Amino acid sequence: MSEHGVSVPRGGIRARGAHQRDYLAHIRSSDSDLRVGPAGTGKTYLAVACAVESLQADRVRRLILVRPAVEAGSGWDSSPGI
Repeated sequence: MSEHGVSVPRGGIRARGAHQRDYLAHIRSSDSDLRVGPAGTGKTYLAVACAVESLQADRVRRLILVRPAVEAGSGWDSSPGI
């Protein structure tokens, strides 16, 4: 798809604003990415769509998904090393 969207098996996904367009450009230009932001802004959705697109196009062989181990009710400030 274009630089503002992602091709996936069920169609296309488009960035809905300037921040999402910047995010897609950053994902495509780097090997890894770490983003922190408000819930519901599309961070995970766009990242997974880009990952699926890369797998389908054989640009990557595998995906490694990680998530911080933060207990329920805890915040980033209580995570080790932060």
